[in-house]
Amino acid sequence: MPSVIKNLELKKRLNNIKQKDWIKLAKTKSLLVLVGGSGSHYVNIRNPKNPDPKDPRGLITTLTPNSYKQANEQIFKKFLKYGLSENEIWKALGLK
Repeated sequence: MPSVIKNLELKKRLNNIKQKDWIKLAKTKSLLVLVGGSGSHYVNIRNPKNPDPKDPRGLITTLTPNSYKQANEQIFKKFLKYGLSENEIWKALGLK
């Protein structure tokens, strides 16, 4: 799977995506959402086929509370690498 964002018009809107939007996408696609421990605002998105939090092979991406455009592009590409289509991602984010 190529990790290139093709829709350049929608790519410009990635700066408006928040952590809650990525969590909604993950839940929509039946991925595991693991919230950090007490006081942690980081969220791990994991492959449900490899749920062990100690196994790095199951990690798709880590979400931070405040993501900027470049970080959102990297998160988007990690979902592409996982196997979601670009169209699926845009729809789940509510941008298409």
